[in-house]
Parts: sequence; structure tokens; C-alpha cells
Amino acid sequence: MLKKFKQWFRNEEIDLLSQPEFSKNLAERSRLERETIQLSDGSFLKASIGTVSDIADILKIESLCYNGKTPWNKKALEDEIKNNTRAIYLIVRESDKAIGFIGAWLVEEEAHITNVAVIPSCQERGVATFLITELQKISQHEGMQKINLEVRISNEKAQRLYDRLGFQKEKIKKDYYTGDLEDALEMSKIL
Repeated sequence: MLKKFKQWFRNEEIDLLSQPEFSKNLAERSRLERETIQLSDGSFLKASIGTVSDIADILKIESLCYNGKTPWNKKALEDEIKNNTRAIYLIVRESDKAIGFIGAWLVEEEAHITNVAVIPSCQERGVATFLITELQKISQHEGMQKINLEVRISNEKAQRLYDRLGFQKEKIKKDYYTGDLEDALEMSKIL
């Protein structure tokens, strides 16, 4: 199902009229493609489904957010976007500049957020909240019952955001992150 949904966003050729959920999914596609939000500071953002052409922007956002590092390299992102039919990425732009993204896997009635990042100069403006909320809408549309993620134990700012959005703390995953072996807190939300 998600593959068909993503194909519509990518404008790949498929016979839409033969799809039983054509009108419902087309309406959802149209809504997100036109999605422009206004933040409290008056700025406007545009959201879209991520494609291969967005990988350079995703890598730049990662680099700015993670002290020059890119947890998901170009090859991994390419594989996710091209080949993983259960993966989805949303990109947010301000004046055509990519400022944030979210990635997730939608598998067996569960959406798992793999990454959410907003460039430091645009944080605390509601961008991450918007991305997570949009992902929740898509997840519900795709029949997901739950959404979950892991967050670094030291990332209290992100934990507060997830808590405000209704995520519940679950378990600690010891030595979860490669490199520094920091523990992760698993959080989830019933949709």
C-alpha cells in the first residue's frame, strides 16, 4: 500500500484508475503536495515527500545537526528511498531551502521513526512538531496502530518534544548508538 502512495508522490506512471482507493489516496497526495504551513513567526514552509533528488539536502541537514556527521550516508539513504517500499521521508523547505526532514518505516501496523532533524537555526519554531504530526497522519492513513522511535538518553530537548506530542517512555536500550555506545530511550504512541 505505501508503495502505491509513494509512487503517486513521485509521479511515477501507474494506472491510478484501477486502484480501489484512488480517490482517497489522490486527495491525501494532493493535500500534502500543497501543504504550506505558517509558523508563529509568520514564515511559510512547504512540505513534500522525499525523493532521490532530496538526498543531498538530507545529508546537509544531518551534517548541520550532528556536528558534521551523517548517521545515514548517501548509499543508505539511496537504498531507503529507491528500494525500501516501507520507508517514507518528508522534507520541509523554507524559501526552497531544505530545513528539516523525517524518515520512517511503516511495517506491520507500526510506524518507526528512523530520524527527524531540523537545522539548528530553524529549531524551536514548530518544524519538528509539524513533521511528526504529518507522519502520524500518513501512518494512520496507511493503517498503522502505533508509532515509535529511539532517542538518545542525553537528548532531553527531543524527549520533551516527544512527550508533548503524546509519546510514552518505554524501555532503555543499552549501548544502542554506534560510535559512542550511548543508551537510547524507546518511546511510543498509540495512534
